[in-house]
Amino acid sequence: MKLNVWKSFKKKNTEMPSSLGNLLNKRECGSAVRWGHLEMIPLFGSSTAAGSFAAPEGAIRLTKVTHYGQMILENQAKLPTIVPLHLGYFQNAAQNHAMCVSALLDAGESREFKDACCIQAAQGGYIQEADERFIILPQPLRNKALALRGEENYSKLWGDISSFNKSLGLKNRGHLDELKRAYQPELLRTLYHLEASPEQTGAVFLCNNTVVGIELAPDANFWNDLHRPLVMYCYAPLRLINELAGIKAWTGETLAIEKPTGINDIESAWIELVARRQERINGLMNQLKALPIKNMKIDQELGQNQLLTIDIDNFVGQIVLQDNQAAYVSLSRIV
Repeated sequence: MKLNVWKSFKKKNTEMPSSLGNLLNKRECGSAVRWGHLEMIPLFGSSTAAGSFAAPEGAIRLTKVTHYGQMILENQAKLPTIVPLHLGYFQNAAQNHAMCVSALLDAGESREFKDACCIQAAQGGYIQEADERFIILPQPLRNKALALRGEENYSKLWGDISSFNKSLGLKNRGHLDELKRAYQPELLRTLYHLEASPEQTGAVFLCNNTVVGIELAPDANFWNDLHRPLVMYCYAPLRLINELAGIKAWTGETLAIEKPTGINDIESAWIELVARRQERINGLMNQLKALPIKNMKIDQELGQNQLLTIDIDNFVGQIVLQDNQAAYVSLSRIV
């Protein structure tokens, strides 16, 4: 019996997403919030059934660093989970590590990742078992880390971290913890201003009116674990970099009112401002939805779930599809 493998493969993938609009299916945008140069458009809804994946903070444990650049992650939940793209850990008296990739972990599964990277150049010692909150690599490092996936070289990101530190006025060395030491209050302040909304499941992040990242979670519980590390460690540094460079923050639409005669004038102007702001957001989302997926590579399959690496226009990242519907998306603008 002859099998037409190519025909079967093509048939299987006819329903695969072909544009960013497919990935944003059933996601609705809320009102944008802005703090300085940084802006967040919250997203709500999902094409994935709630509770399909265990939330990462409670499920994922770094159980051991077997060697520099090699780490074992375990899913301690009773559901499969998604390792967030570029997850990392800070720990005192040990060399901090981060992932270059995302991953699917089945319930109870433990797996060693040999292509992780050290994010602290001169500190000896291995991270012990870690259950503290994780970080996500800063946005300027993300496409660089993704490009290094599969490469077993623990120092591979040190040069890029040094350049990142330099842009923040920090020591020119491969220590990502310099960011936390110098700017923890500012990182927290950004988190307070860009707080998560109830039932939020994702966000589009902008810096000075330019989209820099698109992040989607399977459900609101999963997003609750992602929001803090994404805002604090991934996107907040962009605001600091712009401030230090003397770049003026984009102010956007403002309340246009001169010599109001009463509360009705102010109320009318405010309603008009809200409408103009939402019109801008809707237009921006329509532009994003039209972007075609240029390349797509399946990296892992777990039941009906698939982990893929994709690039869309000037964005790269990884996604998880469940029955060809986007459960998780983490796309970052190439810098």
